[in-house]
Amino acid sequence: MLNRVLAFHAPTRLIFGPGALAEVIPELKRLGVGKPLLVTDQGIRAAGLLGRVTSLLEEHGVPSATFDGVKENPSVETVADGLKIYANEGCDGLIPIGGGSPIDSGKAIGILASNNGEIAQYEGVGKVPRAIPPTIAVPTTYGTGSETTSVAVITDPRRHFKFVIVSPNIFCSSAILDPTLLLSLPRKIGAATGMDALTHAIEAYVALGSQPFASALALHAIGLVAGNLRQAVANDQNLAATQNMVIASALAGMAFSNARLGTVHAMAHPLSAHCGIHHGTACAILLPHVMEFNLGACPEKYAEIARAMGGTTAGLAVMDAARLAVEAVRALASDVDIPANLRAAGATPDRLQELIGDSMLSGAIRNNPRTTGKEDVEHLFSKAFA
Repeated sequence: MLNRVLAFHAPTRLIFGPGALAEVIPELKRLGVGKPLLVTDQGIRAAGLLGRVTSLLEEHGVPSATFDGVKENPSVETVADGLKIYANEGCDGLIPIGGGSPIDSGKAIGILASNNGEIAQYEGVGKVPRAIPPTIAVPTTYGTGSETTSVAVITDPRRHFKFVIVSPNIFCSSAILDPTLLLSLPRKIGAATGMDALTHAIEAYVALGSQPFASALALHAIGLVAGNLRQAVANDQNLAATQNMVIASALAGMAFSNARLGTVHAMAHPLSAHCGIHHGTACAILLPHVMEFNLGACPEKYAEIARAMGGTTAGLAVMDAARLAVEAVRALASDVDIPANLRAAGATPDRLQELIGDSMLSGAIRNNPRTTGKEDVEHLFSKAFA
């Protein structure tokens, strides 16, 4: 690290706290947006969260259009459908409302609004030449961190492949972190997205691309998740724990946007594409297995993670301290009812070779602290299915 010139980039303006949603109006004015497209899903509409945004806009005389056709693991078709509404309605900005799927969809719609073409042509790193229109993300889960990242993940159903777009031109302009929007988050979704945030933070902290500013945010995010996820999913009215989880998700997003991710995410994306498992659930199941695999590569970092999660490491050898991090992650996952293995989550190993092959295509696997080959991935999948 001392021999590298590094950069840390986190341009998204964060507005947070109970009632922060009202700040959408001055943010639209600040960004010069006259008519935003609201990008969301049917679950957000049914929960009344979309209505809270549209009512606010109507109250202040702000015209808007809505695309509520986002599905979990949004596809290239989803993006194309959203773009049609954006163009036909004459929109000049975006307000994605929801979890990672609506926010990633909103960013992808923005890519095409500014750059034309088809979304698949922007797969990879640094391929988006012009910035997306002004975008105000309103997260309603505490997991993906997409509101603070330079990343969007889109599924190509023809390839059964989740591809990643990475560019400094797709950061959201602003993010509204209002914990009151998350108090009714279903326990299962809260658990999965919270474990996703933990995975982001842990992978960013130990990644080959780790760096001091990202590591500081990642370690703090780890502590926030360890200290608040149980409480947030246990009680819909725990505003303090929910706010801490929203903050943790955003911090973890900033961390991994700069340090990148590792083998957990390389393996989790194919599980969603091929088996339909919720991304956060896949990460939660894979995380302790990959951590065990990685321990020898950076035991000091895993010992720090153990301490951040509340473990007592005084007097322990570094490897013993590092193993406490794995135990802490397993305990947290169990306490929030994450399925014990991939079979329990609904996956079967009949597409194992496709899962392995797609994992090896991910750039994240090359950022993992321990070199990970095809046989290693096969062994890790076998453990996660067992």
